[in-house]
Amino acid sequence: MSIQDQASGPRVKTTHIVTFAFCTAVMAILCTAAGFLFAVLPGLPLGFCPAVPVMVPFALWFGGWGVAAAYIGCAIGGILKGTPVIVALPWVINDVFMAGIPLLAFRLLKGDPGLNTRRDWVIFITFGVVVNSLIACTWGTWIPVYFGIWPSGAVLVIWTQYMIACLLLMVFVAPLILKGFTGLARRTGAYTEGFLV
Repeated sequence: MSIQDQASGPRVKTTHIVTFAFCTAVMAILCTAAGFLFAVLPGLPLGFCPAVPVMVPFALWFGGWGVAAAYIGCAIGGILKGTPVIVALPWVINDVFMAGIPLLAFRLLKGDPGLNTRRDWVIFITFGVVVNSLIACTWGTWIPVYFGIWPSGAVLVIWTQYMIACLLLMVFVAPLILKGFTGLARRTGAYTEGFLV
């Protein structure tokens, strides 16, 4: 690396763009797959989406690229499942909350996504399980009610199902992904210490 490169600091690389495209495709596939899960297993709680425990690791590994992939990928997945565009675009802002809140917390509090210390776990449980789920589930319930997709009288029941689904996925699946694959993610050229690089 030249002195000029060192002075200019980290830069967005092609690997960031490629990883963003890959993560977006994964999110779209997982969100679309959620529709099939509900068809096969009708007893699943609303909000049980296999993309949820994946989007947070993507955000913690790849920063804003992972958050953007969660939004765009889940918007594509929702539209492919038949959600009108005018509803899908504001609805999936809940995925920005879901992935973005833990990203902010881990970057500002200097947490390690590999969850190697008790402090890392506290940051993850607080901001990657509880706070983000509360905000994302509230938004994710309000938007379809606002657009008349779900009845307003069922808000509490729907919100509770959303919360249960998110908490289960984030407590039992996301840590396995973070513990198992953070080392691999770090070895990619797309891993970010900041928000974009």
